Amino acid sequence: MTSPFHRVVIVDWSASSTPVTGTDSIWICTLDVATGSFDVANVPTRAAAFDAIVGAVDIPGRVLLGVDVALGYPLGFATRLGLTGTPWDAIWEHISLHLHDDHRNRNNRWIVAADLNRRLGTNHFWGAPTAATGEHLTSTRPAWTSRHLPAYRVTERRLLERGRRPFSVWQLLGAGSVGSQSLTCIAVLQRLRELPLLGDRVRVWPFETGLVLPGPTDGTNDAIGDNDIVVAEVWPSAIDVDHVEHPVKDARQVIALAHWFATHEAREMVPDATHADRAAALEEGWVLGPN
Repeated sequence: MTSPFHRVVIVDWSASSTPVTGTDSIWICTLDVATGSFDVANVPTRAAAFDAIVGAVDIPGRVLLGVDVALGYPLGFATRLGLTGTPWDAIWEHISLHLHDDHRNRNNRWIVAADLNRRLGTNHFWGAPTAATGEHLTSTRPAWTSRHLPAYRVTERRLLERGRRPFSVWQLLGAGSVGSQSLTCIAVLQRLRELPLLGDRVRVWPFETGLVLPGPTDGTNDAIGDNDIVVAEVWPSAIDVDHVEHPVKDARQVIALAHWFATHEAREMVPDATHADRAAALEEGWVLGPN
């Protein structure tokens, strides 16, 4: 076994405000590395996704929980919000405290985004339906400049340099956007961290682990134990999915990426990063896997 994980769980997230299945909904692929067997679930709500994720990761052994959202924000975000403590952790706690999401996907993410903009003093978050716009949230990109906060994190800038097309975490709406997905998913992942059943096992990569992973058995990263659940940001569009048979592209992507993580070594999953990159990653996050 070359993979450092015993089970891989890849999640394609959705910020839909109503229950939905099929294209542009939540898809979860759960793959057992030793046998190669896998299951694909399509759940209609984020509440159902939370339950499905808990069931998928609650096994003995090291588990990768990969989600296709940004887990952090550009350097300086927490400071400009006036949050104290470890930046990423303070942001997660703030979002979890203020974002409300019910069992039917009804949520207040537009209000949360507008309030974050108000606290920033600049409208960085953008892209909302007309009914949700106002002084602190617009439907189109505002004319803010990078002297406040940049449009992209370092990991996204590295992707752009390689010809990829990541979206800015500030964009909340539109095809390919990740802003709303990040807000709603971070709130769910914070619940996972606080769950008595699993909380002590959850390690958020790279914030709590550094920009490395342990090998299959060598234990080179003491921050990740043999029984830990490693939550990481992944990018399903980074690999080819044409070889996967499924009528829905979202499903093909989570299946293909789960197999990739199950068949590659730790050294192929983490970036060859500079010292500056590593420092940025501890506040902003990074994309794990092929990039």
